[in-house]
Amino acid sequence: MLKLRGAFSQNPRLAPLLDGSVKPDGIEIEWELGPPGPMFHRHLKDNEFDVFEFSLSDYMIVQDRPHLRERGWTALPIFLSRAFLALNSYVNVHSGVESFADLKGKSFGLPDFTMTAGLWMRAMITELYGVHARDVAWYNGRPYGKSHGLLMGLDKDPPGVSLTWLERGEQVNELLHSGEIAAAYGDSLDVPITEGPNIAKLFDDGGRGFVEEFCRKTGFTPVNHTVVVQQRVVEQEPWAATALFDAFERAKQEAYRRHPERAYLLFPGTDRDQQVATFGPDPYPSGLAPNRAMLKMAAQQSLEEGLTHHPTDVDGLFWESVRAT
Repeated sequence: MLKLRGAFSQNPRLAPLLDGSVKPDGIEIEWELGPPGPMFHRHLKDNEFDVFEFSLSDYMIVQDRPHLRERGWTALPIFLSRAFLALNSYVNVHSGVESFADLKGKSFGLPDFTMTAGLWMRAMITELYGVHARDVAWYNGRPYGKSHGLLMGLDKDPPGVSLTWLERGEQVNELLHSGEIAAAYGDSLDVPITEGPNIAKLFDDGGRGFVEEFCRKTGFTPVNHTVVVQQRVVEQEPWAATALFDAFERAKQEAYRRHPERAYLLFPGTDRDQQVATFGPDPYPSGLAPNRAMLKMAAQQSLEEGLTHHPTDVDGLFWESVRAT
């Protein structure tokens, strides 16, 4: 029996693996659960787990830079979450920002410029509205000691992008309330956003229309995290990559069966048929083939912003035995 240490956040599509009702063949995983932001920082700093959830954007940066690639990671094309954090954006009501289409020439705060949710937000507003990363002044909320970008050595602004590194996570909220930042989204730990008389949610519908418009145009929705595996594990046990991939997929399907609304639907509601018609029969497809176009767009966005320095070989991000999925 191959014993591995795993680190993941709580996710309904992972629950059957966590409770043991779905088990990877020949593998026993000791699970550690926690919020993704601190977990990802820990992976970059300590690299102590065998299989773990990780930011897709940060993973592409790690694989792009030789000194970061020394961590010895590969990945499985498993995507259990969607990059929807930007749908929780708030605006200062005096900013003139009524939609993402209004961001040109404005300022925007977010936890980490490199984070996948930020990468996808920028890709989506470029695709839909022609607003590029260079058109917005960005404010990075996570300070030294918490920023994944800084930990990876991205302490200089990406070429052509205005990026201000803040000293405290609370500053994003303070600048939003004062009107110095037009709009922002945060997270519950490092970059909190609070409501107030000058603050309003950007999306009345929770961002569903924005995502639907993007999906109609591109044919996919953006993924947030992937599953990373230590390369030494799959080199020593070549069967393990397929066993893990199959187990994650079986767990997802079991979660769909158990909790169709909580695990299956991208947006809360009882309109499953309508969401299937819009987003497809499986809103969290596994495998490289169904996600190739999505991965190529993310890789191109990363390259255009200077987060990665070389064109990303999408196939090469994943272990060879699971590339045909």
